[in-house]
Amino acid sequence: MRAKNWAALTIMAAGGLAACATPNQGTATPVVALAAPTSTIVVQPPVVAAPPQTVYATPPTTRTIYPAPAPAPAIPVAQTVIAYYDAINRGDFSTAWSLGGQRLAKGGTLASYAKGYATTSWAALTVTSVSGNTVYVDLSARQTDGSLRTFSGSYTVSNGAITSANMKRIS
Repeated sequence: MRAKNWAALTIMAAGGLAACATPNQGTATPVVALAAPTSTIVVQPPVVAAPPQTVYATPPTTRTIYPAPAPAPAIPVAQTVIAYYDAINRGDFSTAWSLGGQRLAKGGTLASYAKGYATTSWAALTVTSVSGNTVYVDLSARQTDGSLRTFSGSYTVSNGAITSANMKRIS
């Protein structure tokens, strides 16, 4: 019996085809093709220098501005009370007024409300707990004469604004 001509076909991992073997008499001899080594080319975007930024400094005020307290609790009523004191620390009494200061002023005006904080340098608020719409806090208020006043109590919040407060001075 006569031997048949065989051709072997190798499919490479990269998806290409290898060459076929030449037909021989006798036993088939497959052609083994080695895949070319692959290399990875990483193209980095060009480095672009950022344009210089201009920083404008405002003239000093009689009020010292301090950074906001630690991250606020994720409870909206607590965030309202924290935003209220943040506005007071920034001297933004219009915002503090709209966050509940008008309810706490007991009929006073925005001007008299703001004047009430004239001797307060800053206030540090600690939310100790929240129960429903009531936010329990400890408050330290540094005065312009250097003294420190501490308070403890609660604020009630409704629809994103403080509706009442029950605070007691500790020292």
